[in-house]
Amino acid sequence: MSTEENTQEASKFVLVLGAGGNVSKHTVPLLTESGHKVVALVRNPNHAQALIDAGAAVIIQDLTALDEEGWARLITPFDTVVWSAGAGGGSAERTYAVDRDAALKAVDALEELGEFAPHFIMVSYAGASEATTEDDGGSWYAYVESKKAVDKRLLASELPYTILGPTRLTDEPAKGLNVLTELRNAESTTSRELVAQVIVEAVDRGGLEPNPFDFEDGDTPVAEA
Repeated sequence: MSTEENTQEASKFVLVLGAGGNVSKHTVPLLTESGHKVVALVRNPNHAQALIDAGAAVIIQDLTALDEEGWARLITPFDTVVWSAGAGGGSAERTYAVDRDAALKAVDALEELGEFAPHFIMVSYAGASEATTEDDGGSWYAYVESKKAVDKRLLASELPYTILGPTRLTDEPAKGLNVLTELRNAESTTSRELVAQVIVEAVDRGGLEPNPFDFEDGDTPVAEA
């Protein structure tokens, strides 16, 4: 079989949610370069042209406006859905709306699709399902509680999901990774470019082990992890 035939056979139809973010600016080009057909969903139309230039089709949509039926219509055509969306440090109200409520509606829709549900890749953070922080009513508390709720929901489900848990994100170039099997060091960091590489690996393989897949910057090539 030719290389072209292999690429076509491995190609997947991928929806990237939150495609205007700092991780997705790496993810979308890597996915298209890997031969996948990508649809990038963004709220801000100003992000559209860069994504089109990277080879993706674009949907302009506010995730918080979708109900369960809307989510089902959106995700049904895809082989893989990547959740890389987030409120990005806005208000607590906005954080709950995006990081918790919209994500849980997406999970509801996936469960309604049953055996036809696409592989769902949730970009979270290391240890999110057990994390706690002081309730000060702010956006960080809202973020911690939101990611915990969604990750726990996925962990309790029978969906085809992968939870990715990077540590504190940086804009440093990716060099490799270290898979975390114990509590992370508070100083641990993870390159956003590395997160994108791990997302592509999860798309290619249809999942990663362990799951959740917690990781940080390290020396191991992603393909060998």
